[in-house]
Amino acid sequence: MRIVETGPDDALFAAWCEVWAAAQRADRPGERPRPAREHVALGRRLTTPGGAQRGTHRAAVDGGRVVGALRVLLPVRDNTSTAFLDVAVHPGARRRGTGTALLAEGLRLAAAAGRTSAVAEVDEPGPGTAGRAFARAAGWTCDLQETRRDLLLPADEERLAALEAGAAAASAGYEVVTWRDRAPDALLEDRALLSRRMSTDAPTGDVPVDEEVWDGARVREMEALVLDRGRTVLSAGALHGGRLVAFTDLHVPLEQPERANQSGTLVLREHRGHRLGARIKAAVLRELAATMPQVRRISTYNADSNRPMVAVNEALGFRPAGGLSTWSTRISP
Repeated sequence: MRIVETGPDDALFAAWCEVWAAAQRADRPGERPRPAREHVALGRRLTTPGGAQRGTHRAAVDGGRVVGALRVLLPVRDNTSTAFLDVAVHPGARRRGTGTALLAEGLRLAAAAGRTSAVAEVDEPGPGTAGRAFARAAGWTCDLQETRRDLLLPADEERLAALEAGAAAASAGYEVVTWRDRAPDALLEDRALLSRRMSTDAPTGDVPVDEEVWDGARVREMEALVLDRGRTVLSAGALHGGRLVAFTDLHVPLEQPERANQSGTLVLREHRGHRLGARIKAAVLRELAATMPQVRRISTYNADSNRPMVAVNEALGFRPAGGLSTWSTRISP
C-alpha cells in the first residue's frame, strides 16, 4: 500500500470520494451518503488563497485501488496550533492497517505545518462503533460526546403551535426574521459576532480549540462554500432594537433534500431566558414546510450538557439517533 497526494481535480479524487460514500453506507445503511460534489467544493476552497482554512488530501492506494481517504484541515485565522483530520477506510479494506497509516500521515502533515494538537470526529450510529475503538487504540482522548437527534417531518402541528405560542409570549419585544442562503447586509456584522460567540459559548468539552475570528467577509466566504457544496440554507433570527441577537441555520442538500441538518443555533448570553431558541427554530420549521416540503427528516447534534437546547429540540419532537464524539491528541515536535 502507498499513500499519495490527491485533490479535487486529480484522477484519483472520484475514488477518494467513493471511499467516504462506501464507509457511510456501511455505517448508516438507511441513509444516502454525502454527494461527491461536497468533497470537491471543500477541496477547491482549501486551496484557494485568502480563505479561513487551507488543507490537503491523501489517498491510500492498494493494488491500484483507493482503499482509504485522509483530509487535513488547517485553520489560518485562529486555532493555528490545531489540525483537524478526517479519515475513512473502505469497508472492504478495514483491519489491515490502512487507517493507522493514514492517521500517522495526517499527524506528520500537521506537525510539518507547525501544529501541536490534532482533532477528529467519530460518527457513532450505535454502541460499539469501530471508529471509537480505533481512536482509543491510537491513544487519542475523547474530549466531547454529543447526541444526534432526528425530527421526522411533517412536524406535529399541535406540538409546534403550542411551542410557538409559549415562545412568542416569553419573547415580547423581539422580532423574528428569516432569510435564505445569504444574511441580509444590514445584519452581516451581527451574524459574524454570533459565529464568534458560537465558538466560545457552545459546549466544546475538552476539545483543544480557542475562539474563532469572524467578520462579515468570513460569513460571506462560508455562505459561498455552502452553495458550492450544493446546499441551500434556511435561516431564522431574532432582532432586538434592530440588532440580530440569535440565529439558527438549517442546511438542505439539493441533491438529497429528504434529509436536512441543523447546522447551528445560538442566542447571545445577554438575551437568553426569553425562549428565543424555540421561537426561531419554530420559524425555520415553518419556512421549511412552506418552501421545501420534500424534506422528511432533520438531524441535529447537541452535547448532553447543553440542557436548554436539548430541551428545545425534545419539545419539537427530536428523538435520539446515535451520537458524535470528538477526539484529540498532542503532536510531538
